[in-house]
Amino acid sequence: MRETVHELNRIPSEFHEDGAPEIPELPDEFNRFPRPVKTKEDRSRLRKMMLMLAAAGLALIGVFAPLSPDSLSAEAEMVQTEITAGPAKTPEASAVTPTPALTPQPTPTPEPTPEASPIPTPGVTIGYYYRASQVYYVLLRISVPEQVSAVSFRLAAPDVEEPALEIELTPEQIENAIYELRVGDREEGFDANEFFAHHAEADLTMELTYTVLGEAGEETVIETIEPTVEDWIYWRFDSEEDVGGIAEMMFGDIFPNCFVVRIFDSPNSDLAVTVGSDADTLKNGDVTIRVRIDGREIPAEGGRLLRGRYRYEGDDTIYYDYALVIPIPEDFPQHGTATMTLTRKLTHSDAIIIREKDVEY
Repeated sequence: MRETVHELNRIPSEFHEDGAPEIPELPDEFNRFPRPVKTKEDRSRLRKMMLMLAAAGLALIGVFAPLSPDSLSAEAEMVQTEITAGPAKTPEASAVTPTPALTPQPTPTPEPTPEASPIPTPGVTIGYYYRASQVYYVLLRISVPEQVSAVSFRLAAPDVEEPALEIELTPEQIENAIYELRVGDREEGFDANEFFAHHAEADLTMELTYTVLGEAGEETVIETIEPTVEDWIYWRFDSEEDVGGIAEMMFGDIFPNCFVVRIFDSPNSDLAVTVGSDADTLKNGDVTIRVRIDGREIPAEGGRLLRGRYRYEGDDTIYYDYALVIPIPEDFPQHGTATMTLTRKLTHSDAIIIREKDVEY
């Protein structure tokens, strides 16, 4: 008998193809026994199913119920195929930009019609006209001076033909638009004491005359003004030499080496006479003083206000005297030049008057 291949090769019987049936069939690693090839349509369908199953497997990560591959449309298949091409990504929530709420446009407020600036009327107005003791003070304001051709005034006592003072403004003074009365060597005002030395004392009435050029031609205006009465103020430095001299005879009390502001015969019992107050804080009739030495101002704490009250025989009016005494502080030069600035608010108007002078001490 011819020997078989496994016998010639001395292969045990359990390893040959006709061996015992309980030996499992070895895997066909070299495709010795190929299976029949399936049709092209079956391979295509298998590939399609594998892709769908793979896609469905991935979809299970985010969906609890898997989809049937047969129910997916061609469009869904293409989308799922693209997903399997790379690692699965957790879709990020798209940032939704909220549509801003429409801000209601404010109803346009019509702009106010600008008020037309009043056209100034040519003429002369009285800034103030008052007397303190027998000294008279005048301030005139000239509006549209180019249309004012003449300005004059006279101060006259009743029943006296001769005026105490007569003034005619020059063209330059009219053009300046502000006129303040200064007569003789005085820094301000007109001293009527010499006039009253020959006439009975009485208030001097101002008669103001001015000529303006209007649409109807030149027109002359005449006004009569009575003076108001203000307190007389003395402001000076009391030296040691004033003791026993004329100043002591005038004022009664002397405060050596002090700056002093004095007010006599005032009917006002509530005047504020202060050191270094601001002008806008003054009430009518109030007075404030500033004293500067070498650029330094004496502080308000150094001032001391004295007040006396009295009545003249035969007169029921109560009068008040004031004296604001300001000594030189120890840390200031005890001798030199001081600049005194007096500010007052008139009793009968809101006019603020500021005066300044240098004094040796």
